[in-house]
Amino acid sequence: MRTEKYRQLIDVHLLHRVWQSELDIALQEVNFWEVLLNSLHADTEPAPSARDEAWKTELAQLHHFRRLIKRLQEEMQQLDEQIAAGVRVDHVLDTDSRLTHQYVQTEMDSFHADFRVFKTEIRQYITAQPTF
Repeated sequence: MRTEKYRQLIDVHLLHRVWQSELDIALQEVNFWEVLLNSLHADTEPAPSARDEAWKTELAQLHHFRRLIKRLQEEMQQLDEQIAAGVRVDHVLDTDSRLTHQYVQTEMDSFHADFRVFKTEIRQYITAQPTF
């Protein structure tokens, strides 16, 4: 394997490790927000209110991000397997792997932006609750 290809492989591998760590942390955050959201909802009155709809919306967003995180983790796992298979047959970072990597990179960029906005919104929602 040429030195340049080896460096590219290391760069891609490290980037995937960073993404995996970010997704693991994001999943922990989703779990934290869900526990906090459920505990705040349990303290509210049993009568349905507008707050219930907002709570359901926030909870739906949490479930959306949980599913998205799991999907991104699966795609990264598949990409890592594809790259490893390419290394075995000396086709390191072939065109298909590069395109898949670019797709995952775009998805991660989108995830970062969306998750950042969501965290701001859920913080605002939680701090606006009377039981907080």
